[in-house]
Amino acid sequence: MSPRKVDGVVFDLDATLVNLGGFVDWRKAHDEIVDNYIALDCDPSTVRECSAKGLFNMLELMYQYLREEKGAMKADEIQGSAYEILGNYERIGVDSCTLMDGCVDVLDWLREKGTPLGICTSNSLRSAEAALELQGIREYFKVVIGRTVDVPMKPDPTQLRMCFDQLNVNPENGVMVGDSHKDVIAGKKLGAYTVGIPVHFTRLDLMKGAGVDVIIDNLSELKAVIESL
Repeated sequence: MSPRKVDGVVFDLDATLVNLGGFVDWRKAHDEIVDNYIALDCDPSTVRECSAKGLFNMLELMYQYLREEKGAMKADEIQGSAYEILGNYERIGVDSCTLMDGCVDVLDWLREKGTPLGICTSNSLRSAEAALELQGIREYFKVVIGRTVDVPMKPDPTQLRMCFDQLNVNPENGVMVGDSHKDVIAGKKLGAYTVGIPVHFTRLDLMKGAGVDVIIDNLSELKAVIESL
């Protein structure tokens, strides 16, 4: 492998830097969002069909449906209400979230190297900022990009591109670190070096199938990976 310049590192948040999702009642959030879509005059059969795909897939599919059936303005309004419900559940989980092993050590090391850092997450910006502040690691990050109605979530690369742009880093000289194949797909689409940190619910087959460059067991191993590039 030819030497690779590392000008910036972008992290996913939940299950990568902090354990937030373990304290969020995703099922209750899912069910409330389903009820909310139906209450806002979305076709019940379409809602239920989309809901069977899981929470985040449902959100993406419903937004496509809403734009086609109700137009962009109404779609943004309805989707915004769904995101608000989900954000409220995430915010409750923030109060109990914990740091992943090795988090502070690797962030200290990267800061000492002068490496610009960013976060690209499918969690709401409000929840992400709150979790980072609570855990005392907000100061490490120049950029935090969270879930918004107008920007598609990973694996679409738009969020990640925004993050690298705001870091003033060419993605091809950047590293994307995350626990999901969606992080890998977004990173590979931009030419970034991708690092996977699987957790118990990670689809390892999908992560490998997405072409992840390297898989590590915990954040402490990230130092050696970056030093090898």
